[in-house]
Amino acid sequence: MSPAAAEAPGADSAAARAALACCLAAGFATLLDATSVAYTAPAVAVSLNAETSGVQWFLAAYSLTFGLGLVPAGRLGDAFGRRELFVGGMLAFLGGAVASALAPSVWLLVVGRLVQGLGAGFVSAQVLGLIQDTSRGSQRVRALGAYSAIGALAAIVGPLAAGALLWLFPADIGWRLVLLTPVPFAAVAIWRGLRSLPPARPSRLTTGLDLPGIALLGAVVVLVTLPVIDPGMPPAQVAGTLGAVAVLVVVLTVWERGYARRGRLALFAPALLRSGGFLAGNVVALLWFGSLLALSTAVTVYFLQAAHLPAFLVAVAFIPGSLARLLTSRASSAIFARFGPLTVIGGLLVELLALLLLLGSSSVWGSWPLLLAVVLLQIVMGVGGGLVEPALRAVTLGYAPPTLHGVAASFLQLTQRLSATFFVALTTGILLGATAAPSLSTLRIAVAVCGGAVLVALAVALASSAFRAGPTTPGPVGEGRDARVLPAVSGAAAGDVPPRDTGPMTAAHGRWTIERVDWDDERAVALRAAMDAEISPRYAEVFAAFDDDTAAVLAEDFAVDPATIVDVVLILDAAGEPIGHAALRALGGELEVKRVFVHRRARGTGASRELMAELERLGAARGATRLILQTGDRQPEAIALYEHIGYHAIDIFPPYVRFPASRCFAKPLEAVRA
Repeated sequence: MSPAAAEAPGADSAAARAALACCLAAGFATLLDATSVAYTAPAVAVSLNAETSGVQWFLAAYSLTFGLGLVPAGRLGDAFGRRELFVGGMLAFLGGAVASALAPSVWLLVVGRLVQGLGAGFVSAQVLGLIQDTSRGSQRVRALGAYSAIGALAAIVGPLAAGALLWLFPADIGWRLVLLTPVPFAAVAIWRGLRSLPPARPSRLTTGLDLPGIALLGAVVVLVTLPVIDPGMPPAQVAGTLGAVAVLVVVLTVWERGYARRGRLALFAPALLRSGGFLAGNVVALLWFGSLLALSTAVTVYFLQAAHLPAFLVAVAFIPGSLARLLTSRASSAIFARFGPLTVIGGLLVELLALLLLLGSSSVWGSWPLLLAVVLLQIVMGVGGGLVEPALRAVTLGYAPPTLHGVAASFLQLTQRLSATFFVALTTGILLGATAAPSLSTLRIAVAVCGGAVLVALAVALASSAFRAGPTTPGPVGEGRDARVLPAVSGAAAGDVPPRDTGPMTAAHGRWTIERVDWDDERAVALRAAMDAEISPRYAEVFAAFDDDTAAVLAEDFAVDPATIVDVVLILDAAGEPIGHAALRALGGELEVKRVFVHRRARGTGASRELMAELERLGAARGATRLILQTGDRQPEAIALYEHIGYHAIDIFPPYVRFPASRCFAKPLEAVRA
């Protein structure tokens, strides 16, 4: 845990709110720049007499250093605290913005953008690290949703400001003023950071920064991008460039393995790379983020340079899509609580459909009719983006160990930003072509490339168990696992259990029927098996990392003695089919919620809430003052549901204290009893 986290802002809601306010101020400043810079490209090309390659580097340079700065910044933040790095990064961002706006040539402009991107990378690492440090469960999804929403707001303000400035001022002055628009917001973020974030405390960086690994990766990205920047590169030079890439990849692999063997934390941290869910999330983020940022850039440049539409009008055309993304992001916590990681798949499907329709529209219309189609399709894509972004971050970062929050967040951003460098260079190169003149045909190719990337991202998400799981309200992780890892052992003695009524009980609850059954009822057994089959893959790599002795200890911790079960209830649909299961067991003088599960086909209907309400009624009837439960950090949608229905986080209670992924909750039953 970072020193900043050691201040326990998560336990102090005021400190958490202050930290989030800093994050949102910084996010608005950096994202405002990202959403407005494409509007300046035609004016920059004319004002600085820039060739196509210069314009491509101008648009891509920011993402390159943004990505490369993330990892060392994340590690430094984890080790020393986040305030100084946050403020220093904002100062570099501000200085780069001023230098870019005053640049007399395109290559000095690129240098300014490189500095600005590096500062933004340092800031972003602290932003996501702060959110990881100060929130969890549905609170984290809400914080990430707010961060996505502020990005959507920047996507409204940035283009409008850019369009207005380019309309009101001569082109040579207008684009410089556009590059200065984030400066006042960066100043506010610096002020808030100095006031609100806890100061760094003395610490020691034991993991290393892996600067050689970062430099090697940066060289690989630059070399891969060169043929894209210069499509006229001779074949021999292309072959030489790709050969150099292959050599650098080998050198990077050897270096990373040796760095890890020396006990240092490599850029490609082994603990993260062993996580299939984390890797799948990064691949999805890489393809999704890079392609859609590149698409927005390509469409903007086309309308400005080929259709010759005013910048302000183009900016206005993108507002409905940004509003759709803003509203969807604000609702993302509730949507994620209902649909879980499937939210990511749904959002990708929505965006892929919009891209296909855009490809078809660009084959039929041009100029004004196409602009109208873009307005409508941007609304669809805004909804998809608002669904994907918070949920994708929550699921992916949920697979990171708590000690690597900053590193994991930085690595996720690194993949996104390096992909943006490549995709922006690729699509602008395709759009501008050899003549530096965009056309409908080159726009279609650029859209097709972006659509192909989103399609691959969707395929990866569908293939990964991390995103196929729907919403559940599962009980403890590890319960009922593979017998080698967690074999059945005895639990509490039967004498510790309150009197149990094993007689049948059936009651109608609206469209469902609640039935009380025995633990070994065959329908209950089948539902618990279905739960194990769905939840186990999320934790497979965690349990696989345990040695036999640790596995045996955890087996005792997670074992359930049927004699300790005091109530088991099933929820039946209108046809009498069992669709959900829940139980209560006696544990240390309290009642613990166990094995809450709703079948896939019944999710999103409120059945899980009905099950939880029934457990609360039963617990209150038995005289319990509260219910307690345990789940795992790889089930953020379950945590979101618990918090939504009134459960609050508590310290991890026995027997789950030895399992690092445990998350425990409780809910008082006074209101239920009344």
